[in-house]
Amino acid sequence: MRTFIQEIADTIRKEYTDWDNLTVIFPNKRASLYFRKALAEQLDTPRWAPNIVSIEEFIGTFSDLQEADKLSLIVSLYRVFKRITNSDENLDRFYFWGEMLLRDFDELDKYLVHAAGLFKDLSNQKELDQYFDYLTEEQKQFLIEFWQTIDFGSSASKRKFLELWQSLYPVYTAFRQQLMEEKIGYSGMIHRHVAENIDKFVPAAKKKEVNTKYVFAGFNALTSAEEKILTWFTEHRDTRIYWDEDAFYVNEPHREAGTFFRQYRKHTVLGQTFPPEPKTYLGQAKKITVLGVPQKAGQPKLLAQQLDTTLRLLAEQNIAERTVIVLPDENMLMSVLYALPPSLQSINVTMGFPLVSTPYYSLIDFLFELHLHKRKDEFYYRYVLALLNHPYLKARVGEEAAQWREFIHKNNQVHIAPSFFEKKHELLEEVFRIVPTEEFLAYLIRVVEALATSPDAGGLMEKEFAFHFHRILSRVQELTLSEPMELRMQQRMFRQIVRTEKVPFTGEPLKGLQIMGVLETRNLDFDHVIILSLNEGLWPSAPRQGSYIPHNIRRAYSLPTSEHQDAMYAYLFYRLLQRAETIDLYYNTEPDVLGTGEMSRYLYQLIYETDWAHERKILYNPVQVHEAKPIAIDKKADVLEKLERYFGKALTPSTLNTYLECRLKFYFKHLLEIREPDEVEEEADARIFGNIFHKVMELFYQDLRPPAGQWAVKEEHFINVNAKLERFIELAFRQHFHLPDTKVFEYDGRQLVVKEMVKKFALKVLSYDKVYTPFTIEFLEAKNFTTPVNITQRDKTLSIVLGGLIDRVDEKANTVRILDYKTGKDENKFESIESLFRRDPKRNKAAFQAMLYAWVYAQRNATRSPEVKIQPGLINRKEIFKDDFEYGLYLGKHRIDDATPYLPEFEKHLLTLLHELFNPTVPFDQTDDLKVCGFCDYREICSR
Repeated sequence: MRTFIQEIADTIRKEYTDWDNLTVIFPNKRASLYFRKALAEQLDTPRWAPNIVSIEEFIGTFSDLQEADKLSLIVSLYRVFKRITNSDENLDRFYFWGEMLLRDFDELDKYLVHAAGLFKDLSNQKELDQYFDYLTEEQKQFLIEFWQTIDFGSSASKRKFLELWQSLYPVYTAFRQQLMEEKIGYSGMIHRHVAENIDKFVPAAKKKEVNTKYVFAGFNALTSAEEKILTWFTEHRDTRIYWDEDAFYVNEPHREAGTFFRQYRKHTVLGQTFPPEPKTYLGQAKKITVLGVPQKAGQPKLLAQQLDTTLRLLAEQNIAERTVIVLPDENMLMSVLYALPPSLQSINVTMGFPLVSTPYYSLIDFLFELHLHKRKDEFYYRYVLALLNHPYLKARVGEEAAQWREFIHKNNQVHIAPSFFEKKHELLEEVFRIVPTEEFLAYLIRVVEALATSPDAGGLMEKEFAFHFHRILSRVQELTLSEPMELRMQQRMFRQIVRTEKVPFTGEPLKGLQIMGVLETRNLDFDHVIILSLNEGLWPSAPRQGSYIPHNIRRAYSLPTSEHQDAMYAYLFYRLLQRAETIDLYYNTEPDVLGTGEMSRYLYQLIYETDWAHERKILYNPVQVHEAKPIAIDKKADVLEKLERYFGKALTPSTLNTYLECRLKFYFKHLLEIREPDEVEEEADARIFGNIFHKVMELFYQDLRPPAGQWAVKEEHFINVNAKLERFIELAFRQHFHLPDTKVFEYDGRQLVVKEMVKKFALKVLSYDKVYTPFTIEFLEAKNFTTPVNITQRDKTLSIVLGGLIDRVDEKANTVRILDYKTGKDENKFESIESLFRRDPKRNKAAFQAMLYAWVYAQRNATRSPEVKIQPGLINRKEIFKDDFEYGLYLGKHRIDDATPYLPEFEKHLLTLLHELFNPTVPFDQTDDLKVCGFCDYREICSR
C-alpha cells in the first residue's frame, strides 16, 4: 500500500510542472525529509526540488522576529515579572512557574486569544456582561461556572489570587513589548504576529496572479493562528490542502480521532479543500497482535525474540526501514536498543531522550551534592562513594576506585579531605577539590570536558550527552553574571532546565529499523508497526502540564484542554495504523506505582468497538510456589576442616551464643564467613555507643597503669574525672573514625548526644569504682583471655581454645570480679545454669558470657586459694542508674557472690555443647523457632 507521503509526491509530480514556484508545507521536518525521498524515487531524470518546509519554517519566513531559546525567554520574563509585581523571588524558584507562564502565553498567542479579556477580573456577572460582550453565551456560561465553584477558602486567599491574576496581563504585555524591541519572540508570539498581519507580510499582488503555488499536507490539529494562515492562503493564493484522514473515525461522531476533521469540514473556507468522502484504509485486512507483558522490562525482551527472525528477513530484502518501533515511554529507549538482536545492522532513532536519564545528569548532580554537603574543607563520604561508583569515573579510573572505596569503608572515613586523592589520578584530583561558589560552574564544565575528551570517552551518544550538558552549564554560568546565585540555587536552576530537555538523536533517517516517539510518527506510514507501552497514561499521555489558566476559562476561550489532547493522540494512533499491514501492540499487564498498568483506551476500542480481526496474547510466568525445604549441612570432611580453626583460634562466647541460637547461622557466619559488606558508620547507633564507652573505660584505667608492679586503683585517682573523660572521649572518637591528631575534631549531630551519654554512663561507673577502691586490675580489655579444653571426637582427642576479650578483671580482698560492660538492655538475672544453654530466644546471653569468663578464669587459675571468690557480673546501663544497684549476677533472686559452686554444672553443659558442635553426626541445621529468623541476616538464604 502506498504511503500518504508517496501519494502527495505522485500528485506533485503529475499536477505541478513549475517546481521553482512551488512550496510544500508539512507539519514537521521529518515528513519533509520523507517527502523529498519519495519525490526523488518517482523521477526518471534529475531536477530541482520544490521548496519543502515545515510549518514553523514557513510562518517564520514572514516575520522579522527571531525565535529565542527557552532559557533566554524565561530570564527576560523573570525580569519583567519582578518589575511589574515587585516580587523578590529568586530566578531558580521562578523558573518552574516562569516555564508554565511562558507556555500559557505561547498558547494564548497561537490560539489568538483576547488576552486582556482573559486576564480581566471576572468576579461577578455584571462585569462579565459589561466587558465580555464578544463572548458567546456558551463561553460566558463556562466562565460563570468557574467563578461560582472555585473555593478560595477565605477572602484573603481570594484577594491574593485576584492580585496575581490581575498582574498577569501587565506582565504579558510588557514581556511582549520587550521582546518586540529586541526583535525576538517565542513561537506563539511569532505565529500571532504573522496571522494578524498576513496581508502586510505577503507581497501585495492581485489575488490569483501570484506565481507561487502552495501545498499544505498532513495537518490535523491546527492552532487558531495556523488555521487563519491556511485560510488566508486558500482564499488569496493558489493553494491546495491534502488531509490525511480515514472514514473510520471521521464519519463516527463518537470517535475523538476525527474531532478536528469534522470541525474543518464545516469550515466555510477549509471545508472546500476536503474530498466529499474520506478514504477507507482502516477497514482493510491487517494482521493485528495485542501482546500483554508483565512489567516494562519484559517488553524489550519479548520484542527482541519476536524480531530476531523477522528483521533478518527484512535486512536481506533491504526494507528494514519499513518497520517502526514506537515508544510512548521514551525512558524505554535504552532498554530497547540493548535488547535488539545483533543481526540488525542499521537503526535510526528519531526521538528525544530525557537528559535526566543520562549518566552525566547523575554525575553533575552528585558533584553539586558533594560540595553542598562538605564540612569545612572535607567531603562527605556518601557523595565521595557515589562518585567513585559512578560508571563514568569507574571506567576512567579503573579498579583502583574499588580499592579506595574499600579503604573508606574499612577505615570509617566519614569526611574525606581533597588531599586523599592527590597523586592518585588526574581526573580525581580535578573532581575532588575545593571550589569557590563563583567558580563552581566553570569547575563543572572542566569536569565534563575532561570526561568527553578522555581516550575512553565512549561513543557518539556519550559525546552528544556531554555537548548538551556543556551547553546548559555554560548558559547557567552566563546567567550567574547578572543573577548571582548561591550553590543550592545553581543546582535548582540546573535541575529545572535539564528536567525538560531532551537529546535529539540524529542518524540516517531513511535507512534501517526506525525507532520513534509518538509525535515523530506524524504523516509517516510503515508496513510493520510495533508500539510498546500502550498503556493509559503513556498513550494517551497523562493530562497536560500545569497552567495558570483554569480549565473552564480554557474552554471558554477555546484553548487546548485535555479533550483536545485526547483527540490529537487518538488521531496519531489510528493514523499510524491506517496503511500498516502488520501491527504488534504491546502493553504492560502489571500496574505500577503510577497506575499505568491499565491497558490503553485505544486498545479497548480496537478490541471491543471494531470488528477487526486480531490475535491477543498474554505473556506470563506460571506461579510456582516452592516450599521452603529444611536446610541441613552435614559435617563432611571439608566442614570438619573448617571447624579445626578453633583448635588455635578462640571459640568466643558470642560465637557459642550464635550456635545456640541457630546451628545453620553459625555455619554461615563463622565457617563460611558470609558477612554483610562494610559500611561507613557515621551515625552514633547503639553499637558505636558501646564501642566508644568501652574505649573510654580502657583509656581511663590504662592511664593509671604503673610502669611496673601491681596495677592498683586508689581513691585519689578519681580527681578531675570530668576533664579526663572529656579528653578520653575525644580520643575514642578519633580512633573510631580514624582521625589524625593534627585534625581539629568537632562533635556534630548525634555524635554530641553519644558523647554526653558516654560521659554520663562513665561517670556513674567510675563513681561506683571510687567507692570500691582500693582494688587492683588484673586484666583490662584482654584479647587473650582464653583457656584450652579437650574433647573427644570419635577416636581422637581435640584441643579447643575457649575465651575471648574480657572487659575487666579486678581483685580486692580475696574477691575477683569478672566485669562485662553492657550498654544495651541486657538483664543480670537468669533462671538456672541449664537455662543458659537452652535454644530459647529469651536465653540470657550476657549472663552466659559472664559465666563462661568466670569458668575460663577458674581454669586459668586452678591453683588459686579456695578462699578466693570469683564474682561475675554486668555493669549494665539498664540497672546502674537505679538507687539499689548492686554489682553481680542473680540466679533467680539470689546474687552470686562466688560462682565457684556453679562452675561444675556450667562445665558439664559446656562440654556437652562442645561435643555436639564437633560431633560429625550432628549437622548444622535451622532453628525451629521462627522468631529467631525475624532479624537474621541469612533469612533470605533460608527462605524464611
